[in-house]
Amino acid sequence: MAEQCAVWDVAVRRKLSSLTTPPALESDLRQAAANVKGILAPAIPQLRVGGQLRAGQLYALGQILASGRVQTQFDTNTSGGALAHNVRANLEAELFGYPLVLDPRRRPVYGYLTTLGYEPLAVENYGHFALRLRPAILRRTTLSAADTLDRAVLPAAYTNLPITALIPNKSGFVRESLDRLLTARCIAGLEDCYVEAQYHGGVRLADIEAILTWDLAAVPADLREGYLRAGIEFREFEC
Repeated sequence: MAEQCAVWDVAVRRKLSSLTTPPALESDLRQAAANVKGILAPAIPQLRVGGQLRAGQLYALGQILASGRVQTQFDTNTSGGALAHNVRANLEAELFGYPLVLDPRRRPVYGYLTTLGYEPLAVENYGHFALRLRPAILRRTTLSAADTLDRAVLPAAYTNLPITALIPNKSGFVRESLDRLLTARCIAGLEDCYVEAQYHGGVRLADIEAILTWDLAAVPADLREGYLRAGIEFREFEC
C-alpha cells in the first residue's frame, strides 16, 4: 500500500503542479493535512447493517450475534450495496493485496467514519442500525473520501494518512478537491456521500461498543437481551 500511495502522490501532485507554483502547492498541502488531521482526530468508526428492509436488518443483527462477527457478502451472498463478488475480490486484490480466493473471515468489512451527532444521509441505504465500533479498531482501518468502488480513490491508513490519498485522481477535479480539504470545518466537508472506512481483520462482537437505532422501543426484547449478555447495549442516535 505504501508503494501505491507513493505512485498516487506523484500523479496527483503532477496534476496540481500545473495549476499553481511549487511553493504555494506545498503550503496548501501542509495546511490541508493539518486541517484534515484535526477533523479526523475525533472520528468514530461505524458501519450499517441489513439493508433497507427491517426484516433484513433484524436478521443481520441476529446473524452477527450468533456467529460472533460481522459477515460480508462473501459469507451471505447479500449486500446492502453492490453485490458483485468478482468485482469486490478484484478491487481488494488491487487496493489491499488480498488474494482473489480468500477465507471470507479474512476479508475487510466496510463502514464509515463519522463524528458525534452526525450521520451521513447516504449511509441510511445500508441499514437503519449502526454498529458503533471501539476506537481501537482505527489501528487497523484504512479510509477513503469516497466509495472504493469508485476507482479514482485510494484508501490509506487512518494512522498514517498521506493528504494526497484523499484527492481523487481525476483530471479537472484535483484543485477543487484540495480546496475542499483546505476549507472543510467538519467531517461532512471531507466526504463524497461519506468517508468510507475499511476494517481489516474483520469486525467481531468484541469490537462493537454499542448498536445505534432511531427507535429504541422497536428493538425486539430478545435481541436486546442477547446483545446485553455480550456486553453490548442498544442506544438511540445522538442526531
